[in-house]
Amino acid sequence: MKFKLSIFALFVFAFFSIAIEGQVKAEKNPLTIIKTATTKMIEELNLSKKEILNDSRIVMGIVEEQLIPHFASNTIARKVLGKHVKKITAEQKKQFSEAFRFYMIRFYSKAFASYTNQTFEYLAAPNTVGKKRVMVKTKLVQSGGQPIPIDYKMQRSGDSWKIVDLKIEGISMVISNRTQFGNQISRDGIETVIAKLEYKNQQAQSNE
Repeated sequence: MKFKLSIFALFVFAFFSIAIEGQVKAEKNPLTIIKTATTKMIEELNLSKKEILNDSRIVMGIVEEQLIPHFASNTIARKVLGKHVKKITAEQKKQFSEAFRFYMIRFYSKAFASYTNQTFEYLAAPNTVGKKRVMVKTKLVQSGGQPIPIDYKMQRSGDSWKIVDLKIEGISMVISNRTQFGNQISRDGIETVIAKLEYKNQQAQSNE
């Protein structure tokens, strides 16, 4: 996968650092649903710095509790499967979705270690009235480099909003993962891909 972990950490942090003005119901705006999560995520990571050096599972626990609930994990997993989603059983879809969810936990846990306090520019908040999907547009501003556009595709889910894709400089997280896992499924089969994911997930949980 071509994305750098540090960049992923930055855009995830950017999403959780958006400040909202005015009294708007959190569940009605994709920019407000993470207001409480922002404080909790940063506080927990900062409070656990020393412990994290010795046990990476602490970060995974924080990510699973504070970050992953804002992703439409099943939707993302289904999109990542792409054409293969129609060729596998319902049980295989469930197994892949569960394994991919923890893959995201592992990935973002590693990514948070690379955050170095870059700043962000936020474009106009999207109009959500009557819409099922919106794009939240931001830019990563780094010293000595060009701003990097980072976009969050969000989908209405009941009275809330979920992240269904992320784009860095126009490159989609879903499409990138679809290419990676799609090639593996075509070559090795879905059962082997699931087994490999589950094995790596188990290793991470054992802090190996």
